[in-house]
Amino acid sequence: MTLAYNPAVVIEALVTAILPVYNGEAWIARAIESVLSQTYRPVELIVVDDGSTDGTRRIIESFGDRVRLLEQPNRGVYSARNLGVRHAQGEWIAFLDADDVWLPDRLMLQVPLMGRAEVGLVFGDAIHVKPGGSRTELSCFRAAPPRRGHAARGLVRCNFVPTITTLVRRRCLEEIGGFVETTPLSADYLAWFRIALRHEIDYVDRPVAHYTVRPGSLSFDLGRALEARIRLFFDELARATGRKERALLRQLLFNLALQLALAAVRRRARNTPHPLRLAWRTAAAVAGLLTAPWTAAFVLHHVRVRGGRLLA
Repeated sequence: MTLAYNPAVVIEALVTAILPVYNGEAWIARAIESVLSQTYRPVELIVVDDGSTDGTRRIIESFGDRVRLLEQPNRGVYSARNLGVRHAQGEWIAFLDADDVWLPDRLMLQVPLMGRAEVGLVFGDAIHVKPGGSRTELSCFRAAPPRRGHAARGLVRCNFVPTITTLVRRRCLEEIGGFVETTPLSADYLAWFRIALRHEIDYVDRPVAHYTVRPGSLSFDLGRALEARIRLFFDELARATGRKERALLRQLLFNLALQLALAAVRRRARNTPHPLRLAWRTAAAVAGLLTAPWTAAFVLHHVRVRGGRLLA
């Protein structure tokens, strides 16, 4: 299903950009400039300094009143984003991190898709960039083909929503209680899944941002990321009461278990204690008689994705 642009939405509706940062003096100026250079107006930029101890604050303050600075002790990226959302004045909220960059027309392309009240979240593609600025050939969409409309079932297969490209209705974030703050990883995946259960989503089928891949970052550690997702979604399953939601969560957890097993075999889960044991226990806890069809669906999805990369 293709959702239509609505040019009438571009009527100076305020977008709030939220940029959390911790010791980001090497990158923060570039990220700020990419927001201030957007062709769409008006944009409110909130930078949340999450307890930096380097020269980050000095750089932020050099932009004057074009940037709204909030500060907190170091509590992590999700706490910083939640703080930014609580102080946001815009109807729509967008995110980026200190080492990432928006392309100039990002918001101009995305805001019109919010013209339909049913759409709660819009995202776009992002290009992976190595430290030093050299681009890789991999876009997020090649790694995880996106879905639009009622897309919660698509998110069961994988997280295809790059957080640095999201534009979210503030009321949708408020409905779900913002981001879970008990983990340093993967709470954005849970947030997008919660929104997709309640609202339609849409996307711009082109890159709108550059995502910096840093080997030392938490998100680069695939095993730890998958372990965090399993724990988050198990907690969500324990809270869920709806039959459909519980079925989707069980299959999502099963897929995460298979992904963790693959990561362990490929030696990409070295920092996760006993990853194969965690994968087995997770799969056994949620699948039951559905093990065979869910495994077949998982394999088919990955064959299609890898085949699409080879033909691209």
